[in-house]
Amino acid sequence: GYGGGTSRYHEEKRTVLGKDLGPLVSAEEMSRCINCTRCVRFGQEIAGQMELGQAFRGEHAEIMSFVSGTVNSELSGNMIDLCPVGALTSKPFRYKARSWELSRRRSVSAHDSLGSGLAVQTKNNRVLRVLPVENDDINECWLSDKDRFAYEGLNSAERLTKPMIKQDGKWQEVEWQVALEYAGNALRHIANGAGAEQVGALATANSTFEELYLLQK
Repeated sequence: GYGGGTSRYHEEKRTVLGKDLGPLVSAEEMSRCINCTRCVRFGQEIAGQMELGQAFRGEHAEIMSFVSGTVNSELSGNMIDLCPVGALTSKPFRYKARSWELSRRRSVSAHDSLGSGLAVQTKNNRVLRVLPVENDDINECWLSDKDRFAYEGLNSAERLTKPMIKQDGKWQEVEWQVALEYAGNALRHIANGAGAEQVGALATANSTFEELYLLQK
């Protein structure tokens, strides 16, 4: 670089130890904190749960949870967006990618009837982060933790990507056509033997009305 290699800052530099706020919000960089108390006021005024507070005074002031607890609000991820200096960051996204490496697509949440606006950010066809899209008529600038962090299930190693049939007491991967024929024959056998009213199905609330209508038929 250019210029002198020495600093003109003579005061004692302030160091704050990281905090464990739970599995979603990372507070490992609390030395960056400028004590603006945005996160504290958000919990109290917006989320309705005062989980963070400012302890001590002067240069010893720190933002921390009460009695070494964790942040459990359903809106805790919004503290990450509110932090102006990056003291609070997303634990699931931490060290995954640089912001400029991400592609962005707008979407709508399917987890509830609110339909919050989402900005889905991907890299190499993998969803790495979800942020809110501001809409004063729906979710304003807030996003629930379910909408923000549920994308982790998309990349889970436990998620089934191929159909499986239990054979000889063990699950075996099969082709889609084989699985569909197997399921159809099993349902037909039950309906013919015990009656169609004995056939039941489980559906997720994330399904569309059209999908649920076809399932009911």
